[in-house]
Amino acid sequence: MNGTIQHSDGLTAHERQLFRDVEAHRQDYDDIIRQFSKIIAPIGILLSSIFLFVVIRVKSMHTIINVYLSNLAVADAAHLILCMSVAWALEYTHIASGTCTSLAVRIAFTTMQIASYGFVAVIAVERFSAVRQPLTQRARASKSRAAKLSAGVWVAAVVMGVLSGLASDYNYVRNLVFTQVYVVIVLLIYLAAFTITITSYIYIVIKLCHSDRERQAGQTRRVYPVVRMLVINTAVFFVLSLTDSALQIMHLVLLFFHKGAEAVIDIYWTITDVAVCAGIIRLVNSSINTLVYSVTNSQYRAAFLEAFPRWQSSFDSAAAATDRSRQSR
Repeated sequence: MNGTIQHSDGLTAHERQLFRDVEAHRQDYDDIIRQFSKIIAPIGILLSSIFLFVVIRVKSMHTIINVYLSNLAVADAAHLILCMSVAWALEYTHIASGTCTSLAVRIAFTTMQIASYGFVAVIAVERFSAVRQPLTQRARASKSRAAKLSAGVWVAAVVMGVLSGLASDYNYVRNLVFTQVYVVIVLLIYLAAFTITITSYIYIVIKLCHSDRERQAGQTRRVYPVVRMLVINTAVFFVLSLTDSALQIMHLVLLFFHKGAEAVIDIYWTITDVAVCAGIIRLVNSSINTLVYSVTNSQYRAAFLEAFPRWQSSFDSAAAATDRSRQSR
């Protein structure tokens, strides 16, 4: 009765109660994430859909960089649709969250997440090559090459998604080593994407600052708006994705360095707290990628008005009304 009695699973009554408490804590957090997804997911889906519509509709947006950004928007929208669908399914079926998340859903979630990291890294490498070797990059750059690279990113993301589904489902894989290897691979992907992206943009900024000193007065700076947009977009992406890396590190600690049931419970409790932050931040990240792009890129704003001419007339009317009011004063 004092919690020291050993049960058939090797846990004391006190330890089993702690596990139940953590599980109840996790389910409360799942409810928070589901309610949050119902609010933010429709906004993100709308923004991604508008971005894709503008890119398809306006010819000036048919650029190589927009091939990657369009794939990123697809991954974001798909992630948000999955989150919203699961949230509403749980709402109407009243099934526990752990039983509703099927293998296919887990695979899809991981696929979209890895795809996002992949496309951000590819965009950074493309811009790095364009600044470091502009002639070589211009000669080999083409939409067909961008399509092939995009397909490669999706294939890699699907493979990682399948491995994620298998590693998290004991009905398919019960080998702890397999799960450990998978978590290490995911963490390495996060770190590699982060390192490649940050290194590429640091080089671009240094290179542009150096060339700015040699630039003659009056010359246009065509590359600056593009680089500024990409740097801001990537910075937001990784600031909001830091919790994913922290979550993977904690999973590594749980898989490799746990000692005793109480230590596992402490780590699991921390993972639960970080997981809810990661879940909310992933939703925010997927929702604002296109918003950040539209705010920081004048070409997209002009294309948006071209794709929606009624908005253009509304803005012109509002600007004219503002000018008349100023003149009357």
